[in-house]
Amino acid sequence: MSKISKLFILQFILTPLYTQKLKIQDFQTKEPLPGVNVFSSTYGTTTDTNGVCSLGKFSEKDEIVFSHIGYKMIQATKHNLSDNLYLTIASIPMDRVSVLSFKSTEEKKKFKKLERDVIKVYPYALLVGRLLGEYSDVLDSLESLSYFKRIGKKKKIFKSIEKQLISKYGNRVRKLTKKQGRILIRLIDRETNSTSYQIIKDFKNIFSAGFWQLTARIFRHNLKSKYNPDSGEDKLIEHIIVNLKL
Repeated sequence: MSKISKLFILQFILTPLYTQKLKIQDFQTKEPLPGVNVFSSTYGTTTDTNGVCSLGKFSEKDEIVFSHIGYKMIQATKHNLSDNLYLTIASIPMDRVSVLSFKSTEEKKKFKKLERDVIKVYPYALLVGRLLGEYSDVLDSLESLSYFKRIGKKKKIFKSIEKQLISKYGNRVRKLTKKQGRILIRLIDRETNSTSYQIIKDFKNIFSAGFWQLTARIFRHNLKSKYNPDSGEDKLIEHIIVNLKL
């Protein structure tokens, strides 16, 4: 066997088989979309914090479905996919929100911007709400402990929730705009049926809650306010969630 043949065989053995990676992004903003459900009739996966997933376990003829909260579902055959895929927001038909009585084109534009922001942060609120629910029994069991032990245990749980949120959605959670941050607070209130002030107070202490309350006021939000789906911006948020069936 010639040296060239040996080198070719060795290179073939050492070179890993190519596995197709797919990056899924928002069509309008081009931001990567983590947590997209990617599945066929035989296999499923999700995109990582960079909006990327591996298609290696799908066959070339598999019909793959791409589904994400607030976005139009897409179905495509694997062999027709390139390295990038863009999902479009499933906008709410205006006749379904006519009860809001938009008075101008500018109001409609503001609503569409709110819609995009809600779709972006709602998955974060869902995860926080679910994790708080999972920890509820543990939290109840801590009430018998002394004050300092109870606070210490709660801080660990709080850090665990933060870690899981960052692990799933990446540092983009920390890079929200002021508007998106305020919406996230409202949605966490909605999912937990508890004000953000009370959550922070329960998990840390009254001083931390007071600090965050002051910080929120600077951004024109009150952590002590309750989510109210019948008035103001909360009413618009509720329409978006209900009509998009999020």
